[in-house]
Amino acid sequence: MSNSFLSTVRRALVVLLVAALPAMAQTGRITGRVTDAAKLPLNGAQVLVAGTALGAETDADGRFTVTGVAAGTYTIRAQHIGHKVATKTGIAVTAGAASTVEFVLDATPVTLGGVVISASRRVEKITDAPATISRLDAIALQNSIGNGFAPALKEVKGIDFIQVGITAVAVNARGLNSSFNNRMLQMEDGRIGVLPENGLPVGSFSPIPKVDLAGLEVLVGPGSALYGPDASNGVVTLQAKDAKQYQGFSGEVSGGTRSFMDAQARYAKASSNGKWAGKVSGEYQSAQDYHSTPVYPTVGTSGPLPEKSTDFATNVKRGYGALAYYFDRGGRLEITAGASVSNAIGQTNVGRNQLINWQYRVLQAKYTSPRWFAQAYQAQSLSGDTYQLNGYTQNRVRYPTITDDSVKALSDFPAKGTLMAAEVQNNFSTSMLTKTGIAALDNTHFIWGVQLRKDVVTSKRQWLSDRLTGSDITAAQTGGYLQFETPLPMNLRLVGAGRYDKHENYDAQFSPKAALLWTPVGDQTIRVTYNRAFKSPTLLQTNFYFPNFSPYVGIFGNKEGFTIKNSAGTVVATYNPIQPEINTTYELGYKGVIRDRLYLDITGYKSTYDNFLSPLIIIANPLAGAAATTAYNIGTGVAVGSEVNAGPQIALTYINIGKAKISGIDMGARLVLTNTLSMSSTLSLLKVDTIEKPPASSSLASAGTEATAFNSPTLKWTVSLDQAKIANRLSGGVMMRTVNEYFFRSGVNVGRLPGFTTLDFNLGFDLPWEASKLMIRWQNIYTCTSGTTTPPAAGIAGTNSATFTKGSKCGAGRQHQEMLNMPFIGPMMFVGVRYGR
Repeated sequence: MSNSFLSTVRRALVVLLVAALPAMAQTGRITGRVTDAAKLPLNGAQVLVAGTALGAETDADGRFTVTGVAAGTYTIRAQHIGHKVATKTGIAVTAGAASTVEFVLDATPVTLGGVVISASRRVEKITDAPATISRLDAIALQNSIGNGFAPALKEVKGIDFIQVGITAVAVNARGLNSSFNNRMLQMEDGRIGVLPENGLPVGSFSPIPKVDLAGLEVLVGPGSALYGPDASNGVVTLQAKDAKQYQGFSGEVSGGTRSFMDAQARYAKASSNGKWAGKVSGEYQSAQDYHSTPVYPTVGTSGPLPEKSTDFATNVKRGYGALAYYFDRGGRLEITAGASVSNAIGQTNVGRNQLINWQYRVLQAKYTSPRWFAQAYQAQSLSGDTYQLNGYTQNRVRYPTITDDSVKALSDFPAKGTLMAAEVQNNFSTSMLTKTGIAALDNTHFIWGVQLRKDVVTSKRQWLSDRLTGSDITAAQTGGYLQFETPLPMNLRLVGAGRYDKHENYDAQFSPKAALLWTPVGDQTIRVTYNRAFKSPTLLQTNFYFPNFSPYVGIFGNKEGFTIKNSAGTVVATYNPIQPEINTTYELGYKGVIRDRLYLDITGYKSTYDNFLSPLIIIANPLAGAAATTAYNIGTGVAVGSEVNAGPQIALTYINIGKAKISGIDMGARLVLTNTLSMSSTLSLLKVDTIEKPPASSSLASAGTEATAFNSPTLKWTVSLDQAKIANRLSGGVMMRTVNEYFFRSGVNVGRLPGFTTLDFNLGFDLPWEASKLMIRWQNIYTCTSGTTTPPAAGIAGTNSATFTKGSKCGAGRQHQEMLNMPFIGPMMFVGVRYGR
């Protein structure tokens, strides 16, 4: 590097510094402290100077300092997750001096609006967030009784909540669901919560007990501009409790229907000087799940085969702990570790899996401060002794002379997936640098970050491409993102964001976002937004390698593409490497708090999905006589399966296919009737505008039909009434949920799901001991269904549809089904006792 270049850089820095000094000399500071009603410090509260991009975040002692404030008089706002926003007006700032402001934030029994994080990756009022977003705080999660976080999602606007067992649920948003769905991204304490071997969200494998959750946020709609791959239809974010803010012991014990039992506890403690804090939490849960027996197709002359060897005993053990050091200027360094072990039944596109000792582990180092966030972590998933129930049932007939353990070994898909990632994020405002006098330049807030991720996966050399190479599969990806928010005249704000992701297995992706927000008065915002997001191909779709999955039938991932040749060697077809599915969405929304009584959030949207990821399709059949064809890997130029001398292979793979346009409305409302009584409601309407897929005469017609299947209700709604104080120490609520009937097609799961309406009821009683409560919850105590679905007598298969019989029936104690080939769900009752905050 030349001396002249260095000299030029030094001169430029001096010029910038000299230019900034006059602005710095003309500014003052705002300092103070934020506490809760008990005078305990609130760590991580955001203090904002209204009309500017200036702000600060409180440290572990609740203290803050806002620098670079021009002399004048301001309105200052403090906000913290789980507390009511507080505002101080008429705060005078003098150049070269500090003004002091103290805030006390109250937690009210009934909250309208509130603040959220995940829409912009920083704390902001929910009415200011440029997205459809819901937040469930620790109190709402605690009232769900036992189980993990998922049951609390039942009343979240825009969410398809699908209960498939007494503890197992699935979620989706805005249509296009499947039995193997990864369109919604899960985040946990800043980590990506994905199983790298199959791309599915961590879900119930989460190591965080519910008693250690501070909150849960659900962003509905595209989120790739900030979160990257697989945030196509939304993001579910879990936030664990801070060890210093939530000190002491808390626990919960509950029991209920079908031998349900759950015990969980948490303990956190800070050192006497407040520099150190640690926590540990754990949970054990078990139940005897509802029963069902799918029937699989004939093997030879066996006739239809009822599922064998099914164990409906479900249980999970999870633990989570952290040790944190708090710096004087608001930073925190934290080491976190957690693990879970699960036994249950899971649905797939080809049947069901018996999950046996499935393990999930995490280790994370994280630094947070008002302006910087950095982390490095590793998450690992191990399949244990899991095997396919559909494979076992059919292999038991194919191989009658071998032992049950040998049949299970033939039917397993062993996997070990490790996700290693690191991230650095920073936020700043232009007013921190210099003053230009131009509002849009002086008050623009920026968030930028860089993420690195590397997945290492092995199938123990059985069914992925590590079988061919003899080495574990690695897939690296890098992402960078930037978001800005700037004020405009006439109470307008402009938000723009973009993210660039580069992955080893597919083309680079750019995910932009733009939003224009108008806030004519406080807590009333109208927005127009544009988002582009993507769902990435999983390692299953790029790295499957299983010649002779059945005799002469092989499954091959589509990482490099295929050419199809006839017996004369002529190319008759070409299939490109599989690429991400793209979701482009426009939204028009309103969020507001009206007369401090009504919170309303309504969003209309129009989405275009392109490049759907197909199910497995046959691309070549070398056994078809005169019409025989063979698939050749474009990357290697050799016939599939010939690498391991597998013989001719009827080749199955995944491709991109089809396009769809969907429109809909998501609405949520909360009305405060009294200081302790509130009514809430959600409503979602969906409509398929157009679907483009191969014509019925095409060999790809069936694949196109499944890939573009809507698989979601076009109407769903909830309404609930919550009474924080019915009588002395007694609280309660009631909730009704309705989902209309719809057709579902995903692999072997084909048929119409009946619509249903269910009624839930809950009671809470504050016990005489401090911070303790008795909770009772009844689910599905009264149910109406629009019909019944009968599985196909010949066995479940993609070509066999379940039979739907129309006929509305209602009554107490009725069962209903929310997912094909999974159990019917009946009334459930849970009783629990909780202690602590």
